Amino acid sequence: MASSSRFVRHVKWWFFVVPLLASVLLPIIPETGLFEISGAESESAVAALGDERAARAVGTTNVMFRRFFVTTGAVQATLRAGGGDGFDADGTRRFAQGWARHFWMLVYRALYRAVVMKAWLAGTVVLCMAAWVDGTMRRKIRAAAAGFASPLSFHLAMHGVLMVLGSAFVVLVLPVPLIVQWWTVFAIFLPLLLWIVSSSA
Repeated sequence: MASSSRFVRHVKWWFFVVPLLASVLLPIIPETGLFEISGAESESAVAALGDERAARAVGTTNVMFRRFFVTTGAVQATLRAGGGDGFDADGTRRFAQGWARHFWMLVYRALYRAVVMKAWLAGTVVLCMAAWVDGTMRRKIRAAAAGFASPLSFHLAMHGVLMVLGSAFVVLVLPVPLIVQWWTVFAIFLPLLLWIVSSSA
């Protein structure tokens, strides 16, 4: 029960708490450049996907952002909540406007990164399935030969899986350039950890 409870806490932390805190707190940073898609990130997408697919990723991001946030009035409502162009004595209006602007820039960039990440999704899923099947077969062979599983390996690998998956959510909102080759590293480590989990269970 305790192990299950720790597992649930880690899931909540990596998949909900950290991304939510980052989305709320990061827009406070006054430097607007930290919320833009950097040239290095765009160039890495072009190098990995090619000009056509990289341009298509930008177009898809624009369409999705407009559909989900602009046409629904969410962007306009939050920006209008900050008030007019002026600011009051304690700067709260300017702060609210800056936070809202940075928040939507953060959302747009996270959406763009998710669209780019999708190029690695199919390959990662195939590798994960193959790793899981191979690990399961290895565990059965070991059990038939009177071998034993390693609870420690299973525990460490399972937490590693959560950290890798959780970090994939967190990096979407981090205010640093995300070189797309990071997704290749993700596609390698996740199947490896799943193989350890399935072979040690």
